[in-house]
Amino acid sequence: MAKTFDMEAYVREMEAHLGGQDGPARTFWKALSFAVEAHKDQRRKSGEPYISHPCAVARILVEELGVDEPETLAAAVLHDTVEDVAEVTNEVIGEHFGRNVEAIVEGCTKVADFSGPRQNFYKLVHRKLFTGAASRMEVMLIKLADRLHNLRTMDSMPKHKRQKIADETLAVYAPMAKIMGLFELKREIYNLALIYKFPRQSHKIQSKIKKIVASAETAAIKERLEKVLRENWITASIYMNPKGLSSYFDQATRVLRREIEIPMEVIISVENVQACYLTMGVVNQLFPPIPRTIRDFIANAKPTGYQSLHAKANIRGTTYLFKFRTEEMYQLGRTGIIPLWLDKRKNPGAFEMEIQEMFNILGEEGISYTEAIAASGKKEIYTFTPKGDRVCLPKDSTVLDFAFKVHTEVGARCVGAMVGGRRVGPEFVLTDGDQVKVMTREEPVEFEPEMQRLCKSPKARSELARAFRVRRQRLAGEVGRSLVRQELKHYGLPRELVEGREMAAVLAAFDLDDMEEFFQLIGSGELLLKDAVAR
Repeated sequence: MAKTFDMEAYVREMEAHLGGQDGPARTFWKALSFAVEAHKDQRRKSGEPYISHPCAVARILVEELGVDEPETLAAAVLHDTVEDVAEVTNEVIGEHFGRNVEAIVEGCTKVADFSGPRQNFYKLVHRKLFTGAASRMEVMLIKLADRLHNLRTMDSMPKHKRQKIADETLAVYAPMAKIMGLFELKREIYNLALIYKFPRQSHKIQSKIKKIVASAETAAIKERLEKVLRENWITASIYMNPKGLSSYFDQATRVLRREIEIPMEVIISVENVQACYLTMGVVNQLFPPIPRTIRDFIANAKPTGYQSLHAKANIRGTTYLFKFRTEEMYQLGRTGIIPLWLDKRKNPGAFEMEIQEMFNILGEEGISYTEAIAASGKKEIYTFTPKGDRVCLPKDSTVLDFAFKVHTEVGARCVGAMVGGRRVGPEFVLTDGDQVKVMTREEPVEFEPEMQRLCKSPKARSELARAFRVRRQRLAGEVGRSLVRQELKHYGLPRELVEGREMAAVLAAFDLDDMEEFFQLIGSGELLLKDAVAR
């Protein structure tokens, strides 16, 4: 049975957020009319009119992520038109809505006319997505909202399709939400994908989570906290927040674990920053913290903008994570990069530039973007330059990760570092609080391939992959040049033959640009020597 979509109600909702159709958001309203007409004869697998999907994507951006920028929302309702409607092209979108909206929609549109292995197609799709997001952050925000809505409405799809979408979500989209600091979105995307990926296991874990929430132990802890805060005249809201399915998912082994170290977070929201520190002191008296587990993310905010005080305590054999924050910290933390990105009045900050650089890296050939994403999603450590500048890195990062984070040239010429008063190599694994003085030489270092595996940051891995690729090409060129010379000598042909003008015809026959490429292909075995000599 065909389902309907209440467009009038949707328009009223969006008007409440954006204002009327003659106001600043007129680009969005114009795009909505265009999308309604473009998708008018299309339906989703669920039977709903197809327009309900792009409308829902725009609603998620507004209501859940706080994105009210009209051109981004216009691109959200148009994001499937080029892909699904033959008459609509990127040029048509550009003519109607301008170059910016066209570029965002183009970044969201899948690769067309691909022939080859399915696996290569998916890699191409993801690299195109990352390249688009590198130039326009809106692309990734729209694709994350798009994926969230697809997960929410996936029941109507066949099982094998649900599994495929869940796998892709766990490998790419959920870690992306985490990296960008979109924690609310990340939690739901992970939970939904894991429910479809591991239906029986996730059901058992969800039952376990409900028992933890309803347990007498949880109630007793909250009651003791309320009592001690009242006695110290502290106004606070206490949230007993169980860890979701995402915390039980092991990204490395791609399985759901039955047990995790910290099944419950205790979030204590207070009025101001001073109250955060005061409250932590009071709670630490009640539940003594585990030594060396207090983390101050207020004075040292995470790159995403996340702020909070953390302390772990063991209560009757179970570890709890206490978080102390203000309501403003909570709101800023859940939307990650978005407030920074929306503020067009200032230049891009370090975090935005870092995210864009990472998208550029993930869009390159020669680096495993799934490995790079997984590494970026790790817990971070804070290290310092000799001048005291903070350098945030994924856990288990090396001196070489640090060097590349400081500057590409510093990484390329790194031979080691001074850490804690002793000399260490580029492979040395850093820990929280290390002060690192990088040591370099004048010429670039030729690192061993093993170094790429040891590095944890996308930038270090990418730069090493690029260096190895150049080195392989150079070696292949030398081998190819030597082979050609030997073969010419074997046939009694002059060596100067490959330097004459006639070689232009040979290059043209193999569709090559220059002699260096010719030698590289022979050296790597991609062009047979006998074919080259025959030409």
